[in-house]
Amino acid sequence: MTDALHVPRNERGVIRVFALSMTDDEARQVKDDPELIAAALGAPVNTDQIEVFPVSDLEGIGLVGYLLEGNAVPMDQLAPDRGKLDKLGGWVMIVFSLAFEDRETVLDPASSLTLIGTYGEGRTDWRATETVDADSAQPYSAPTETVRKKPSDAAMSGRIAMIALLILGLLTWAMIWIGG
Repeated sequence: MTDALHVPRNERGVIRVFALSMTDDEARQVKDDPELIAAALGAPVNTDQIEVFPVSDLEGIGLVGYLLEGNAVPMDQLAPDRGKLDKLGGWVMIVFSLAFEDRETVLDPASSLTLIGTYGEGRTDWRATETVDADSAQPYSAPTETVRKKPSDAAMSGRIAMIALLILGLLTWAMIWIGG
């Protein structure tokens, strides 16, 4: 049995890769049975956020490519384990943070699971790269009184035309009603 793994509450963007030491038939059973997945991990999990598949399904891209391109794991995180990941055969289990549904969890993986690595998904850096010094960028720099803009000539013409059509329509209706 492997050491227990702690998953902190509200964890985001972490991917755990496990190798499965079992026959193809056993791995297929685990893949198709949420209870077997939870038992293998030793904790309740949302199996919609767990992938179980043979590494051979990744022919052409490989496990490193799948993690890099398919799951946005930065290469600098994969580099130390690249040899292990490239040589890995058989079945793997990929466990995403959302499998724990924001709960603090302690995983007690079965002896048939071997943790290969824990990786963080690449994240966008939303910090500004430049300082904006314009007066209009400063807090509370918006004008305090609102200035009402005068309607354009086209808007005024449209309003006049609508009023004229309304009056003509009312006169026509009145003539038909009175004359009718």
